[in-house]
Amino acid sequence: MNRTLRFILISILFIYIAYCEANASPYFEVGTSMGSVKNGDAFFQQTAVSGSSFVGSFNFYEPIPLFKHFMNLDLGLQNRLTTFTTNSSQALAMATTNVAMRLEFWRFYIGGGYAPLTFSNQPGSGLFGLRTNNGGTGYFYEGGVIWRIVPEFQIALTYAMENVSAKGSGNLMTSAEYGLRFRFPLSPKEGGGASEVKFDGFRYPFGFMK
Repeated sequence: MNRTLRFILISILFIYIAYCEANASPYFEVGTSMGSVKNGDAFFQQTAVSGSSFVGSFNFYEPIPLFKHFMNLDLGLQNRLTTFTTNSSQALAMATTNVAMRLEFWRFYIGGGYAPLTFSNQPGSGLFGLRTNNGGTGYFYEGGVIWRIVPEFQIALTYAMENVSAKGSGNLMTSAEYGLRFRFPLSPKEGGGASEVKFDGFRYPFGFMK
């Protein structure tokens, strides 16, 4: 069984176990953030690979309440896409699929993940030119503050740092992210426990009082 198939099966089992044990609302999350890339020469096999970037993400998490509703352990998949233009005006892109986890408490969360698969393109090939990097791996860590506007919608201010390596290279390319994530709980339940979705309501300048 090749590594890609093992990763897919483990990920499915990972989410299924979380789904069976959790009673909180799972959520999808999308992100649009600015960032920066450094030391990407070995990963892309190009020179002078660094500069400002744009980071997008599409994620799914399943929360598991812990410590008598004091915090949640969120388990899921985080898919990350980084695009940027190098100092020599070359357009490059990188993508990773991560098995991820978070600890969420009050309005804060910290987390991280591991990507056994990484993807990259060649200059000028665009996003459809993304190909698997054989032997390339990555990991990330993150933290953020959550604003629960209504039970069905939340905004998280996020900072994340991702590190990826190419096969046979000890050099790590780093990708920083600082921006917003938008969450959409699938079955929100208003309430006060960590297993339920608390919310803040709208406040000035966003309309009316809660």
